[in-house]
Amino acid sequence: MNKIAHLRVYSIKKGMETDWIKLFNKKLVPEMEKAGIVVETAWMDKENSKFIWIRSYGSTEKDIEEKEKLFYGSKWWKENVNYVRGHLEENREITVIYSI
Repeated sequence: MNKIAHLRVYSIKKGMETDWIKLFNKKLVPEMEKAGIVVETAWMDKENSKFIWIRSYGSTEKDIEEKEKLFYGSKWWKENVNYVRGHLEENREITVIYSI
């Protein structure tokens, strides 16, 4: 079965990289897993404060829609969205990718 995923590149605010990685691994990953979103890999370009990661959803664009609705509609996200986004610069790159 082919997978559909997002390749995401976030610019992390200078000086917040270590805090972001802790937040991502300890809070965001478990919360995404509850919604059925799988973090496939995550990388840090420390020199440029870029966080590069892939999260997968299933096999269709409908899977993305349904799982993001669960995640972004969760109580945890609503209570923490400002804190999470406070680590990020405005520009985020999101590309839909497919396994082959």
